[in-house]
Amino acid sequence: MSSSCGVCGKTSIDSIRRRVTPPADSRASRLPRCSHCRRKLRAGQRVFAATGGLHGAAIFTLDGTMLAIREDVGRHNAVDKVIGYALTNAMVRWRNI
Repeated sequence: MSSSCGVCGKTSIDSIRRRVTPPADSRASRLPRCSHCRRKLRAGQRVFAATGGLHGAAIFTLDGTMLAIREDVGRHNAVDKVIGYALTNAMVRWRNI
């Protein structure tokens, strides 16, 4: 078992490439502009505002409403925190890809 991101130890781009079927749900094409969500994420990063030293991750609805935000020193940790929060609170469903 490894806690790496999946890139560590790989020797080529082909060795990390995955083929993922695009979602059949067409709602994704109606997502708000990334800059809109990015601004909301940045505005919600209180610790980053004070220190300038943390990464942030957030979950947004399709209409751009921010549901959860987490910060951490590590990028992956911030993402893990926000996904863990969402899974724990039944905000998203886990599906095998």
